[in-house]
Amino acid sequence: MKKLLFAMVLSCCFLSGIAQDNITKEQARDITANTMANFTQSVSFAYTKGISLREFNKILCGKAVPLDAGNGMIETAYAYLSNGATKDEIIKENDGVAVARAFKYLSEQHEKGVVSSDGSEIFGGVVNSTIAKAEGCKWYQFWCHVHDFADWVVANWPVIVEILNYILSHL
Repeated sequence: MKKLLFAMVLSCCFLSGIAQDNITKEQARDITANTMANFTQSVSFAYTKGISLREFNKILCGKAVPLDAGNGMIETAYAYLSNGATKDEIIKENDGVAVARAFKYLSEQHEKGVVSSDGSEIFGGVVNSTIAKAEGCKWYQFWCHVHDFADWVVANWPVIVEILNYILSHL
């Protein structure tokens, strides 16, 4: 039931995004918080109670060196996993900043002409696929985690830039 309600809320965000040029702070937060919750769920396989952030990062990335945007998402997911947060709790409390930074980096890459990306570059590029155990989306495929919004994102880059500007200006 919660998933159905959330899908309806996201649909409303999507439709209102088409109907207006501005996106609200709450719409931006809903999009980014859902993405963070999905990402956290996808990296949970690498977390065990008592593991350090450094160990968690090494399990996920191996020798790859994540960009700041990737580190932000990994650190945020680690904090949620360490605290035992549920997906619903993450969606409710996440501020969207870590995902907004990833959007910003990928938006800048898009402006430079990089249009065929799965988002893995924010986590250091190609990641050891034997570790990427998630069903559907691999944990490092940022765009896969925003799949429900991917078509909308590609078609609405100006709105994405507005999301970034709004969230990042309120840090």
